Amino acid sequence: MSEGQLAKWLDGLAALGGLVSAAEAAVADLERGVLFRHAAGYRVGGERLEPGAGARFDAASLTKPWMATLALALDQEGSLPLATPIGGLTPRVAPALAGCTLEDLLRHRTGLPAWTPLALRLGRRLREREALRDFLAGCAGAPGFETAAAEPGYSDLGYILWGLLAEQCTGRSLAALLDREVCAPLGLAPLGTLAAEPPQAVECRLDNGREVELAAGQGLRLARQRSFLRGQPQDGNARALGFLSGHAGLFLTADELLALGREWLAPGRLLSRGSVARALADGGPWALGWARASGEGSSGPELAATGSAFGHAGFTGGSLWIDPAAQRIYLLLAHRLASAIDLNPVRREFHRLAIEAFPA
Repeated sequence: MSEGQLAKWLDGLAALGGLVSAAEAAVADLERGVLFRHAAGYRVGGERLEPGAGARFDAASLTKPWMATLALALDQEGSLPLATPIGGLTPRVAPALAGCTLEDLLRHRTGLPAWTPLALRLGRRLREREALRDFLAGCAGAPGFETAAAEPGYSDLGYILWGLLAEQCTGRSLAALLDREVCAPLGLAPLGTLAAEPPQAVECRLDNGREVELAAGQGLRLARQRSFLRGQPQDGNARALGFLSGHAGLFLTADELLALGREWLAPGRLLSRGSVARALADGGPWALGWARASGEGSSGPELAATGSAFGHAGFTGGSLWIDPAAQRIYLLLAHRLASAIDLNPVRREFHRLAIEAFPA
């Protein structure tokens, strides 16, 4: 597999009859920099994507590693320790959640449900931070919620709750915290602020069919939506909340995700090596903010074989995987065309082809 063949394969993903409307991919080496970068498809209308041109993709759950990075930064400075018990931060907490910590929320080990349509659950109170916080803190172990997830224990609701508690404890919005504590030290644009009106946003044609199915499983009827969105989160909860939350909502460029990957590979500008080591320690499928590589999922057997690779995927189609053993970053940003399309085989194939084209 050559670099040209990898680019041709990516072109096929966004070609007529392909799986995505747009894609941008990169392979970066800590010492040698960016080894490969290619874009395919269209940003909007007939405007073709150009690699490195600053096109912003809907990050979806690729927002979560940024929030984990923020959590580590706040822990390092002592303003919001990860060991803080949830029960001491909110009075209306379910017994199953009271003994858990903020770190447990970010490691998906609280038992909180994976997802629920918050607009249907809360109605007009959705954008009231306190009402939303109390609802989330009280639903652990409650009947009638969808608990099935792509990985054991995975919970969007846990990250939303973490964001609300971070705002409560610091007195600042999550967007402002992200911009001050993460983006500024890394020399990046204010991503939290930009999320409200992202420039150079890539059109997303993805439907909400999966959310409709999950809501039906909870006995709720969610209206099917098939609209062309640009600059609005495809995630229904992120869109309905109207403010940046912990689980989704950022719009990111390839360069910004590569910068995050480099900080986790070689901490120093923002994170400490000790903080990164602690975040990636312990067992189970989830580290703090990241998934561990496995033969299945979005990583694939080649990355799993290294024994230390970690990464994350987003529902819209993107993924970021980091391999400390090879000092490599593998980035695929994409907007898939339908929620019924499983992009994990595509992500695994991208990693296989990239490793073949650029052996360590």
